Amino acid sequence: MAGKRSNNALTRFATLEEVLSNEFMSINKVLDSITVQYSLPDHTALNRERFPWSNGLLSVPSFYASRMWEYPFAILSGDLRLGLKCLDIGCGMTPFTIYLKQVAKSGIVGLDPDLFASGVKYGCHGVSKEFVERTGLQIEQGGIENIPFPSESFDRVFCLSVIEHLGSDIIRKGATEIARVLRHDGRAVITVDVNLLSELSRPLDIVWDSGLIPFGAIDLRWPFKRFGIFCDNKQPADVFGMTLVKPSDYYVETSYGGARGRRIHGTLAPTLRKPPTSFIVQKRLRSMYQKFPRPVRWLAKKIYRAMRRYYVERDCK
Repeated sequence: MAGKRSNNALTRFATLEEVLSNEFMSINKVLDSITVQYSLPDHTALNRERFPWSNGLLSVPSFYASRMWEYPFAILSGDLRLGLKCLDIGCGMTPFTIYLKQVAKSGIVGLDPDLFASGVKYGCHGVSKEFVERTGLQIEQGGIENIPFPSESFDRVFCLSVIEHLGSDIIRKGATEIARVLRHDGRAVITVDVNLLSELSRPLDIVWDSGLIPFGAIDLRWPFKRFGIFCDNKQPADVFGMTLVKPSDYYVETSYGGARGRRIHGTLAPTLRKPPTSFIVQKRLRSMYQKFPRPVRWLAKKIYRAMRRYYVERDCK
């Protein structure tokens, strides 16, 4: 049948049909038990609004329902094996990172820009030190645009529903950072929220911005039914997942001229492009910021974080 979708493609859209499959639900049951065991942030109310189909599928507290596709997709596409070193970018306080450590037995490091003492903040984003102590996870503070690890440190890099919350300059820099810290022949699994009615994000730009290449088959067809509802409770929401690889034998010439052209690894190709004007302005502002007295910098940082919290919480109400 020409229109039949296949989950053999490792770059594809999320579907409810796949969430309800035995393969995905067996993983979701484990994730659900981890959520209850560690009393993780509860998304029951949000799930009721944005993913009505999830009612009755998860316990309370519930992890965010779109992850019922994203987590199994990442676990299966990542081809997890004992001893692999993994990085979870924008990890938050979720059962996914715990699963990688306790069930998949992987060496997992979480990365998140927001660390705080206890409780739940920023619309359930960020990581509390209390969570780190309870789980025994290694969580480092940092952002995707400046990953604080040496090049080629990880066999797998996961970045699930993070990209769509960032500005284009940060996405571009973050994509090159993912490629940098990924080992040769390693995989990066990335998911993004997309909207059928607007240009919320262009997920395939991540391929160009990273220099990584899709692993396996690709299915770019939109599903027949929408996967969920966006924050405004009106617009349709979908999730797109990508599995990218960093091949060791991927080289490109930097100029016309055959053998006379300089040859570089394919993941370095995006770094040859001139940065956008907005990135240059941002860099200059950062340089000016460093020249301010320490009390002024402290106040500016407080204002920036307060504004960031406000917009995150507003967009997710």
